[in-house]
Amino acid sequence: MKHLAPTTFRAFACAAGSCPDSCCRAGWEIVPDEETLNLYRTLPGKAGERVRAGIIPAHRGGHQPPAEPEEPLLRQNDARVCVLLDPDGLCHVQRNFGHEALCRVCREYPRFHREFGNLTEHGVSLSCPTAYALAVNAQLEWETWEDQAPVVPNELDPEAYLRLRRGRELALELLAREELPLQRRIELVRRLAASMQAAPEKRIHHDWALRLRRWETGIRARQAGIRGRRQAAVGAVIGRPPDTCYLSAPDRLAERFAGLEILSPAWEEKLAQFRTRYKNGSDAQCALLQTDRPEVYARYLAYSLYKYWLDALDDGNLAGRVERSVSMTLLGLAMDRAFPGEGPFLQRISREIEHCEENLSALLR
Repeated sequence: MKHLAPTTFRAFACAAGSCPDSCCRAGWEIVPDEETLNLYRTLPGKAGERVRAGIIPAHRGGHQPPAEPEEPLLRQNDARVCVLLDPDGLCHVQRNFGHEALCRVCREYPRFHREFGNLTEHGVSLSCPTAYALAVNAQLEWETWEDQAPVVPNELDPEAYLRLRRGRELALELLAREELPLQRRIELVRRLAASMQAAPEKRIHHDWALRLRRWETGIRARQAGIRGRRQAAVGAVIGRPPDTCYLSAPDRLAERFAGLEILSPAWEEKLAQFRTRYKNGSDAQCALLQTDRPEVYARYLAYSLYKYWLDALDDGNLAGRVERSVSMTLLGLAMDRAFPGEGPFLQRISREIEHCEENLSALLR
């Protein structure tokens, strides 16, 4: 099996009790796996009793009462904090029974793994503040390795998969072009995704590779001697000014997120403040896109596209996934600008969205 991961995957280490925004306080519903539940039934002493008391058992058969879940869950208090979190910010299970006693979800977070034929991709979710800091403060770099793990049979369309892989490579190259304004990079990635979705049977147009080569030398296509339709296609994108303002009505952008399931009361309050502050936004609010740290947002978007781009193999909705990642990025940028010193809002947005399938699906629609 071949493996691909950003260097942040191996560099990550949990901050544990010193974490400024612990995942144990995120309000996520955690379903422990059956192997872990079997272990918890055997844990000794009062420490083991507390672990067992921290699990809401699944309702088995018949009419399901509203208070009982279909699957077992880790119990939360009224503030949606895991009851197994000790006051010093450490996990009761890990403290008393070791890291391997954690359920699979808690043991792996924020790492994720996805298999595509003979390749497994790994990464870290930027809902974790430690992973977020690693990702946005350094250029995105990669490492690969191989092992003897068996290849899992799959039904991937090899042509569609390779085409999407190449498209993602181009998108990440675009986002890494620091000589281009952030808004220009975002616009080009959106156009790339839209063009790929509009013509899924075609190979990625050679013009995109030409665009990248022209940017390496800072020369516009019309000055490079490209003729005919290729000249017009390349020049139209490279030469066009970034005149689209995605935040011409920032309250509407926030409204999209306010309509989702809210996991944190603090997040709901901050979204409401933002919407009130920029209600009836106008083009003047384009200033919210200005930042002296554009690479933070470019790198966040790059990690998001790395994680979600290939999911378009399931339903072909590449443009929707790119729009979702772009919306999260731009809302984070706007909120960082609106409430300086209270962020990073990108990490908070990831906490609210990325681990709730209902929220991910709603933004995709």
